[in-house]
Amino acid sequence: MPRRWWAPLLIVAPLPAAAAPSDEPPQQQDLSTLSIEELAQLPVRSASKREEPLATVPNATTVITGDDILRSPATAIPELLRQAPGLQIQRLNTTQYAISARGFGGYEPSNKLLLLIDGRSGYSTLHSGIFWELRSPLLEDIAQIDVITGPGGTLYGPNAVNGVISIQSKTAFDAQGGLVRATAGARERTAGARYGFALGDDAAVRVYANGYDREGMPGGDGLADVDDAIRGWQAGFRADVRGEADRFTLQGDLFRSDRFLAPGDGNRGHNLIARWNHDLTASSSLQLQTWYDYFRREELRTTDVLETFDAELQYNLASGVHDLVAGAGVRTTRDSFDNQLNAFRLDPRSARLWIGNAFVQDRIALSSRLALTAGFKLESSSYTGVQFLPSLRLGWQLDARNLLWAAVSRAVRTPSRIDRDITEPTLVAKAPDFAAEKVTAWELGYRGQPGPNTSVSVSLYYNGWRDLRSVTFIGNPFPLQLANDLRGHVYGVEASATQQLAPWWRVTAGAAWLHKGFRVRPGAVDVSAGASLGQDPDYQLSLRSQITLPQGVLFDLGLRAVDGFDAPPVDGYVEADARLSVRLAEQIELYLAGENLLHDRHLESNDVQRAQWIRRSVYAGTRLRF
Repeated sequence: MPRRWWAPLLIVAPLPAAAAPSDEPPQQQDLSTLSIEELAQLPVRSASKREEPLATVPNATTVITGDDILRSPATAIPELLRQAPGLQIQRLNTTQYAISARGFGGYEPSNKLLLLIDGRSGYSTLHSGIFWELRSPLLEDIAQIDVITGPGGTLYGPNAVNGVISIQSKTAFDAQGGLVRATAGARERTAGARYGFALGDDAAVRVYANGYDREGMPGGDGLADVDDAIRGWQAGFRADVRGEADRFTLQGDLFRSDRFLAPGDGNRGHNLIARWNHDLTASSSLQLQTWYDYFRREELRTTDVLETFDAELQYNLASGVHDLVAGAGVRTTRDSFDNQLNAFRLDPRSARLWIGNAFVQDRIALSSRLALTAGFKLESSSYTGVQFLPSLRLGWQLDARNLLWAAVSRAVRTPSRIDRDITEPTLVAKAPDFAAEKVTAWELGYRGQPGPNTSVSVSLYYNGWRDLRSVTFIGNPFPLQLANDLRGHVYGVEASATQQLAPWWRVTAGAAWLHKGFRVRPGAVDVSAGASLGQDPDYQLSLRSQITLPQGVLFDLGLRAVDGFDAPPVDGYVEADARLSVRLAEQIELYLAGENLLHDRHLESNDVQRAQWIRRSVYAGTRLRF
């Protein structure tokens, strides 16, 4: 397989930067210099669709800042997300990841997490999950990643069941001038570039390109040895215009990648987002957002295509003790699935589905320290009819530094086309009555600062599940059919703590523990033996150190310990990542980074069809600004 690759790179001269609009998170500030108290005031918009300080958010939210991203050894989004202690990250091979929260780990079971990129959903309604290999933005252009563990159905609808990952890119105003980044190692090479320029005082544009070439991981020792290498590129733009009361954003991406399991394998796609914000008064605003997304995946003589159009109108109002957000939207998808590998089919092969929704949420200040957030969403889809998704949250601000919160929510995962329409003439029958999977979640949490140099966040949860996917007999002995015969619970705790040991040294620790208990509905049989429940480690531990030394020297070290699981068994593991960088000048940065440094190889998944050994990776890189 040839190893040369091409990706468009734009390298041009810088222009002066302009200030960011007030409704965007801060982009240019060096967050490594902020105190613990200042970090607690970072603005978060994803938790309630309105800007609020992280310290007052009544849910389990982790913020990965732009500075965290720049200092990370990660070269892909899934590796960045290891900084969120509530997420379970399984890397299956070079290309594929399974990312979940609060259970249901594994490539197929991890279907209850929603990904948003600047408000555009990255969730596949055909597959019920996220194809992480289709998301390769320039990491230097990401302003912030908000990771919410727990239901988000009231604001974000079905499939925001166990969490929401919201990736927010920098505005064009905050990405001015030129940037070039390149890395090279034995197993991976990447290159990226961005150029931003102003169009007067009130408009700006940035363009970018990002390319990568990743070697395949090894098989053997019971694993199939397949060529899981990937190489590709993604390019795009963002334009922002601002006025006294209006802001307009237009952005889009184009991507292509090649894989090598079979001739012609690869991915390609494009998307476009348009967003208009209008301030009605000093305390009320409107936002209209529309987006279009298309992708095509070809792998091992199978092709799946998904085309999505979405439009949503949102209204915000702050009045007296009320802080209201309400909105409505419509989404339509057109998909197709062509399988020349075996006899499994979707019937019909292609279909158009519709989803409509309306939601309202109100934060009511019951006193100066006590706030109640209540809301619900009504959503109707082609498969499930109307779903009612309510939530109730109570936040008690003990003092300026400490918050207690409690919540109860309902969320659902709507049936995918595979759930309803998969068929194989001699084995599997269609399941036209397959229903939504449902959870009622109870949460209790604390977020605060026990001391001026310490921050702590702890979340306890209990999720009651019903109507989970199973496989049942409808013949003797065949065919089989998907059903909703599993029910049970997941409960656990997630915690993180940050300590500023010195002005130049910050340490963050994280931990997550969970327990699952499921059973089949009385009188039913699950032929799959609970395959939809996934495999989850009982615990995960992490420790991250950030050291900022004089003369522009940065040293970052991360450790993680992940418990094993069985059926088939995978051993627990401990791994380390590290990055050492130095700035030769304000515009020139050199760095050496490594991932999975403690062992030559380890397994993170027991998926017998996809899993490969995850290998140690070391590379050198440079980042130039001009």
